[in-house]
Order: sequence, then C-alpha cells, then structure tokens
Amino acid sequence: MHMKNRKRTGKRRLLSAALCLAALTAAAGPFAAYGGDWDMSEDGKHWMYMYAPDEPAEDKWVEVDGKEYYFDSKGYMKTGWYKDKDDGNKYYLGDDGAKRYNSFTHDGHFVGSDGVILEKYDDWRKDMKKQLNSYLKSKEFKQADASQRPGFVIADLNGDGYKDLAVVDRASAPRRMLYIGIWDRDEAELVPAALADAEGTEATWLARNAETETTWLVSDYGNGWDKDYFLLDDGGLFFDNVWHFTTRQDDWDTPLFYINGSESSREEWDEGLAEAAADAGSPLPNPVIFLTEDNINQTVDMFPSEAELLLWES
Repeated sequence: MHMKNRKRTGKRRLLSAALCLAALTAAAGPFAAYGGDWDMSEDGKHWMYMYAPDEPAEDKWVEVDGKEYYFDSKGYMKTGWYKDKDDGNKYYLGDDGAKRYNSFTHDGHFVGSDGVILEKYDDWRKDMKKQLNSYLKSKEFKQADASQRPGFVIADLNGDGYKDLAVVDRASAPRRMLYIGIWDRDEAELVPAALADAEGTEATWLARNAETETTWLVSDYGNGWDKDYFLLDDGGLFFDNVWHFTTRQDDWDTPLFYINGSESSREEWDEGLAEAAADAGSPLPNPVIFLTEDNINQTVDMFPSEAELLLWES
C-alpha cells in the first residue's frame, strides 16, 4: 500500500505507508479497508483515504493496518475529539487520526478499552488532586521547613480494589495522619474516614494485618498508657473503635485500668494491649511521597493496572 501526495498541478508523488506514518506526529472502525491509498487533499491540509481516484472514504470509520480512522463528509481524516452520531459516544483521535484506547488524552482525560472516556477514573483523579492540592496550598504547608512538610500515600486501604488516600504530617519520619479518604465508588468521591489537626499531639499511624487483610488506625496519646485501635471494615468507608485503652488514678493515686470502658486488672490490660497490637499488625509499608505538585500529578496520573481498568470500566 502506498500513500499519495496530490497537488493542484496534478503531479502525484507516491510514498510508502511507513514513510507517511513517520511523517505524522503520533501513533483504531468497523470498515476494514483493502487496496486503498492515503492521499493529501488539494489544499495540502487534510489526509484522505482513496479507494480509487476521486473516490474517497466519506462519513465513515475505516480500519487501516489495524487502526481506526474517521473520515468526514468531505473525506477528510478527523483528529482530536469526535462525537459519533450513531452511538453518541465521544472518541479521541490522535494527531495521526488513529482512535486511542487505554491512554491519556492531551486535555487530561483517560479513554478505556472501547475508546470512551473512563469518567469514573477521571472523577477519582480529580478528587485525589483536589484533596492533595488543598494541603499543598495551605498556610501551614507554605510556612513549614522543607524537611517538615507533609507527604501522602495512595493505596487500597479497605480491600475493594480502589485506591484510597492518606496524608501524613511529615513525609520524612511521619508522626501522625492528617487525612484518610476512602473512595466511595457509588458516590464517586473520597469520603473522609479520619481527619486531624496538624498541631495535634497524639501519634497516629496506619497498620495492616496481612493474615486477616484488614487495615487499622492506631492512636497513641503519648502518656505511655492510653491507646485506641480503629478497624476499617472490608469494603467499608469508616473506622470503628474496636479497642480503647485508658487509665486514671483514684484518690490515692493508684492507677486504674480500663478496656473499652470497663475496669480491668493490670494483667488483663497488658493482655488486651498485646491482642490489639496483634490484630492491627504492622505499619503500612507503602513509601510516603513528598507533597509536591509534580509528585501529585505523576502519582495520581499513573497508568492504571489491568485490574484497575476493569474496575473503572465496570
């Protein structure tokens, strides 16, 4: 197959398909074309696909070498966004005219395996960036020393396959969680599961029990005694307080121990703490990413895995 370049003088110069595609800027139609030639319009501005002289493909999708192209009523190859009048869907055609699949578009959308925008994935990325940018633009962030600025982790916390968001007070040696947002697939938004003041004193961290596949939020109030263990239900949006350990002193300064509001002995207290720690497992191993504009864009806009694409398309 050859591509042609037609000028008003009528002179034609045949080009190989490979040379023509290389001349286009980038790298698909129900109708498979055989024996046709690429041809430039007389004004030199539009590619056409000719079945024969003066017989261009018009108003149709055409498959050429495994890629789909759309040609309008004048026979001109379309690029950019095109709304199909038959199915009502918008498709993105690259600079070379080929319909894009499983890729980002120049204006920040993502099209799936059928070439249609994955709106749910777009919503997820938009909300992730909104939450992270709110910390990036905060007064506390701008006033903090570079080494003390927040960080973030994006990971599936509740086991539903969708990635959630956790923001920590410091990317280096974090002390506490500032925000935990769980993706609500029904409402297509992040739901705050935990919020904290940046100036708080308690230490908080996320833990994961690999055996039970559960995620926990642990709070340590720094007095050597009081602790809380919150469980994030499988597929759930919120943490439940499963273990609450607290102490106080009686009139004779004797320590009193309480587990979930009930008084206990010191031995029961120690056993309860050990059980709670075993339930929670180990701190999440996910690396904390420094909160910068570039890191936000690169992490949030990372190409989704095959499993994630199936979720966003469902």
